[in-house]
Amino acid sequence: MPAPELEEDSVDLTPMIDVVFLLLIFFMVTMRIVKDESELIVPLPSKTESSDPPEIEPQTVNIEIQSTGQVMADGLPMDSSNDRNMPQLTTALLQKGQFGFKTNVPINISIKPDGESLHMYTMNVLNALTTANEELKKLGVPPEKLLKNILFE
Repeated sequence: MPAPELEEDSVDLTPMIDVVFLLLIFFMVTMRIVKDESELIVPLPSKTESSDPPEIEPQTVNIEIQSTGQVMADGLPMDSSNDRNMPQLTTALLQKGQFGFKTNVPINISIKPDGESLHMYTMNVLNALTTANEELKKLGVPPEKLLKNILFE
């Protein structure tokens, strides 16, 4: 009896070669070409050239409200504690606002009420600030230059 013919197993390599070529193309396309840092030439600005204007430090108006209701602006006593309008404080804030607008200096308002002071005294100070801002608007100060940087400490 003749020996049976053995069938040879063969593997088709075409799909595997296609996948390898696709991977090769993918990595070639996504590869970055990096230059050495020594090849990069970046002009550095000189110290004498300044295109940006120097930053202006803001001025701060410190308003302290004592437990008795006495209001101090930058260490100077202001109006009576029961006066809702507080004309002296309003005038001082109006002058600071005009100064800030003319010189382009930002003005911060720091309000420091005593822990035992009444809320009414703080509201009187805020009323004076609102009145000063209304007067500044009448004088033609743009809204972004009004006294609105208020800090409570």
